[in-house]
Amino acid sequence: MLDRLCALVQDPVRRNELDVRRGLANRSQEKNMTPDDSQDPTTLHVQRAMTGDVKALTWVVTRFSPLLLAQARYRLGVRLRRLYDPDDLVAEAWAVCLPKLEGLADRPGRHTPVLLRFLSTTLLYRFNNILHKHIVGKPLVADPDGDQESGIDGISEDATGVVTRVLRDEARGAVLAAIEELSPRDQEVVVLRAIEQNPNQEVALLLGETPNTVAVRYKRALERLRHRLPDSIFHDL
Repeated sequence: MLDRLCALVQDPVRRNELDVRRGLANRSQEKNMTPDDSQDPTTLHVQRAMTGDVKALTWVVTRFSPLLLAQARYRLGVRLRRLYDPDDLVAEAWAVCLPKLEGLADRPGRHTPVLLRFLSTTLLYRFNNILHKHIVGKPLVADPDGDQESGIDGISEDATGVVTRVLRDEARGAVLAAIEELSPRDQEVVVLRAIEQNPNQEVALLLGETPNTVAVRYKRALERLRHRLPDSIFHDL
């Protein structure tokens, strides 16, 4: 089990970090932007949040936090959740990512997949540190970008308040409950494919299943979540 956890948090995390950085830096995608891209609700709200719109920022944090919580709960498992609160991992991920939203705000194309990968990769690094601490006795890295300023103090009071309120809001439970109603195997596929956005082939290898089995299970799980949660973030994936 421990070997499998280590495999899940190492190479995919590094690859995702590189992919996110490329995505945030790549302005050449503008020519491929379609009319539908500008209608992506996440894109619109991220752009408004960067102008200081607290309502837009609240929408963004509310939209993504349940997925991050599902990821944190899955990664920590039952044993580590006795020592670490999944909400803390989610709050730390936002503390790192919110100050860097500006790099995403003026990026052409849809923001939902890029922001979700950025957030989930950051959370993976946090989890990687926790896992490494329990294996070796000390954290592996400070944060994915090597910045020293990575705590809640690194973001504005408005942003801190938004994150705190959302993490205490019981409304987030609807999304989390829908995910946890899936079978354990389907939950795993949703976390690895939808939230962490790992390639289908890689997820199949990690889970010991055929790529076709994983693809079918992922499609069916997304359909169930979209049916259960109209207008949720699962419709943007």
